[in-house]
Amino acid sequence: MKRTLIVLAVLALVAFAGDMVSGGSELTKFTGHASFRWSMFGAEGADPSSTMGTYSYVSWVPKLNEYVDGKIGATITTPSDENFEVCYAYLNLHFTDNFTLSGGQMNIPFGYAYTRSSGSMLFADRSMIVGGDFGNYGGKDNMAVLTAKFAPVTVDLALSNGVSMRAAAIDSTNKQFTARLAVDPTEWLTIGGSMAMVGEADDDDTEDVDESWSSNGIDIFAVANYPVTSTGTLNFVGEYMILGQTGVIAEDADSNDGSCMSVMLAYDAQLNGDVIMAIQPAVRYDMVDPIADVDDNNYTAIDFCVGVEVFSNKNTFQIGARNYGFENTDVENGGTESYTDIYAKWRINF
Repeated sequence: MKRTLIVLAVLALVAFAGDMVSGGSELTKFTGHASFRWSMFGAEGADPSSTMGTYSYVSWVPKLNEYVDGKIGATITTPSDENFEVCYAYLNLHFTDNFTLSGGQMNIPFGYAYTRSSGSMLFADRSMIVGGDFGNYGGKDNMAVLTAKFAPVTVDLALSNGVSMRAAAIDSTNKQFTARLAVDPTEWLTIGGSMAMVGEADDDDTEDVDESWSSNGIDIFAVANYPVTSTGTLNFVGEYMILGQTGVIAEDADSNDGSCMSVMLAYDAQLNGDVIMAIQPAVRYDMVDPIADVDDNNYTAIDFCVGVEVFSNKNTFQIGARNYGFENTDVENGGTESYTDIYAKWRINF
């Protein structure tokens, strides 16, 4: 509790001390966002039927000089059993304008829907495709990343523990290797892809793992922010993943890979009024085919949201809904009926 209060004090200081945020030295620079959310849940028998909560993210991004900088980021969530979490802690060494070596806890360069900033999202929640099987290949981990930038191409090569955030690697787990390639053919278009390799080696000291296995994940994405007019931008995001089955596969069994896709379309209308600065309607479709070899286990989500920037481009109100759909709707046989959650969210970036 004491630690949470300290971080809340830091958040308040950053939010109100404008000189410190924008005009302070490069060793005392903070960024982040805070949000308040009300949600009404549509699942039958949902308990609670509605709830309110807060989410705040604060990052310290010190810069020693043009060659060395870093980032420490933490989240505060209420209500939550673990309301405080350090999610980023890494250093960057910029050898040249083209090569950077990073080390610490950060995002694995796999999955655009996961790696984009939460303060820039057009919906209250991330795409549903970054849940479930995605965690075998993406997320946060301790790693070393070499980034090479030669416009219009950016390449990331990462070697990570392969056992999720803050966890130490163990002898029976191979280090995870991830490679990402992104190309910007124009100012408004990015096309990219990632490949992640995970696995487990032989362990002669235990009976739990008696043979090695390895598996690959593939991610392909495209992001477009096309300027339709001088004040309007059409936003598009498309992403598709193939997630290989993890674990030892019996000789008489077939490998059952999973897949997922997400497509988002939005329009950013900059009004630049005295009160309403912009309106951002958006719709997104997600589909997940899990790795588990079970019939009729696919599920989908359709998100609708309208964001309104009020008084500032950093002050956004979002009103939206997410409809969950399931291939198996036979409740008596383990299925789930579709339902819709509704939310209202207020977010401030700083």
